[in-house]
Amino acid sequence: FEKNDKSYIVVNKEFLPLNTPLDILVKKYDFNLIIEPLSTKRSVKDLIINKDDFLEKFKYLAPFANEEDKKLYEKYDYLYYSSEILDFLPEYMGDAVFYLTSKMIEKYPDKKIKILKTICDTQKGIFYHLTNKNEDLENTIKNLQKEIIDLKLINEAALEFDLPKINAFDNEIKELGEVKYDFDNFNIACYGFKIKDDIKSKIKAHFISYENSDKNNGFSLLQLNPELSYKMAANIILDAYDSGADFMVVNQAKDFYMFDTCSKKLMQSSGREFKDFYVLSYFEFLSLIQGIKNPSLQNHDLKVSLI
Repeated sequence: FEKNDKSYIVVNKEFLPLNTPLDILVKKYDFNLIIEPLSTKRSVKDLIINKDDFLEKFKYLAPFANEEDKKLYEKYDYLYYSSEILDFLPEYMGDAVFYLTSKMIEKYPDKKIKILKTICDTQKGIFYHLTNKNEDLENTIKNLQKEIIDLKLINEAALEFDLPKINAFDNEIKELGEVKYDFDNFNIACYGFKIKDDIKSKIKAHFISYENSDKNNGFSLLQLNPELSYKMAANIILDAYDSGADFMVVNQAKDFYMFDTCSKKLMQSSGREFKDFYVLSYFEFLSLIQGIKNPSLQNHDLKVSLI
């Protein structure tokens, strides 16, 4: 790769500097490399993309910034394009704006409150940020969010969704015992986690791969913007459904809530039905393998057809 510390590319869905040594990539991924531009949707030629949408978002900080700040912003294109939320909320201000914000309020402390008020917009601001693997970015955004809340620049009640009790997670089974039902001829989709190899080896089910298995399902935005959350969750469950899965297994209560409890909302949002699909908690799944039918299976919104 050409040495250029200002440019980034996507290698196997990971955002990396263009000057990343090839031997490091080969060591990590063998020779199975899929190299893409920062945004395939905005690709012009090869790895070149149209960045007008990214550059346009600087307008939110422009009233408080100078030319030097603008040049610094232009280096953060990879932070902007790595955010999943853009696929569902193109108006989102962007993680690059928020990362630059932290530097600007250090540089211009007298402008701090005005800048924070700007970025906490409830339609497209910082509380729409979705967690990613960039620890520096995560820490920066969490600190900014905390400051905004501490300064009471936003109503905190508008952010946190109170998750109700999910009976599907009452089961105390943590490990697999004797196999009594091997799920032969079943195609199973897991969301947000991977089934252990020892479980795979003991049953006959096929665990499918699907593109959105690790995508954010929007639960963190449920209080702020429920319709947006439903779109995000529907995109995932329909991907699993269209990929041939008979059902989905989740290992967190919030994910069960999004995919099962909110299933009618997801169908309305997407304009599609998946009533012949269902969702199991990891504990319900382990129980069924051992021939135990938990009472919670009767309470699912998407009816479990195998019981």
